[in-house]
Amino acid sequence: AGHPRGMREEKELYSNPLYAGRKNPMEGLVNKDDFEKGLDEAWERAKPKGSTVTVKDKLKELSTQNSPHWWRNEHGVADVGC
Repeated sequence: AGHPRGMREEKELYSNPLYAGRKNPMEGLVNKDDFEKGLDEAWERAKPKGSTVTVKDKLKELSTQNSPHWWRNEHGVADVGC
């Protein structure tokens, strides 16, 4: 899954404390609750009429999502033997 040199350089990059949490999409948010509140407000204004989807439920669903076709997904790569 990727060139050995690139994988090594990426490992070295993420071992640096400045880049340690860069794979986490919520990393760097000053106030996660404020972000979620703003997202919820925007969704309430933009959602289609009759939609029952909520931001809270969608964020919970996405937090446990497994994307097997993403090349960095260890489970997906292990399944196809890359």
